[in-house]
Amino acid sequence: MRPSPKDTWVGLTRKRLRVLGWTLVALSALSVVLYGAARVTQALEYRRAAVFLEELKGVQPGQPEASVMPFILRYGGTRPDQVFGAKNDAYIIRIDPWHLVHPFPGPNWVERAYEETFLRLGNWCRRLKLRGWTASGSVRFTNEKVESVSGDLVIEGENEWLMADWHYAAEIPAVNAPRYDARWMHLHFDDGTGEGILTSVTTLSTFEELNAARNINLGCLWSGQGCRSLCELMPDAARYRREHNVGRWGWNSGDWGSQPRDCE
Repeated sequence: MRPSPKDTWVGLTRKRLRVLGWTLVALSALSVVLYGAARVTQALEYRRAAVFLEELKGVQPGQPEASVMPFILRYGGTRPDQVFGAKNDAYIIRIDPWHLVHPFPGPNWVERAYEETFLRLGNWCRRLKLRGWTASGSVRFTNEKVESVSGDLVIEGENEWLMADWHYAAEIPAVNAPRYDARWMHLHFDDGTGEGILTSVTTLSTFEELNAARNINLGCLWSGQGCRSLCELMPDAARYRREHNVGRWGWNSGDWGSQPRDCE
């Protein structure tokens, strides 16, 4: 049997061990830098989404189109007919850092590869406090004035996807509720499940009703653990439901964890 040189260990020379060690150190440092960059980018996007959603609440039905366009253009709003080919007098504004709604530019295989990676690494991302979310708004015009305004936030909660969606116009169409309407819905999003609240208010709604419909707990964006339920995502809506006995919300079992039933 041929003896091993005295400077080897399990077939590796000391030089190779040093190279391996420095490679591991470099990869670890790179991982830390990339994770830090991801956290900083997320923090900037959180702030941008929070400002956007607050500014969106300031848009009023009947407001002149010219006074709203600077806000729409600042956030890169587009008309649906520019995307889907259908005539529409609404603008869609979206902040989507995780590309959950709009695809990556370029070949289709890039988008497919990203979706597959996101789905497979979802649990790891949540453990690292990198939770997926998307925020959007819609402003519809008639005769160069705002007809309606909508906003929503879809976010990974502690145990499932959570959604807050509101609509503000002169009236609530096809609903026997003159000022406020809230409905629970089961949510399917990005190959996962969850739940959401759809609320509608009008120009006749009280301050309390407007807050119940449109106030979203933006702390859910910053929460590494994730908000536990719709009651935590929309606390004013939950309070209004309890105080005015406007009916129960539904319940979902949770997609990646057991969902508590204290917000039905």
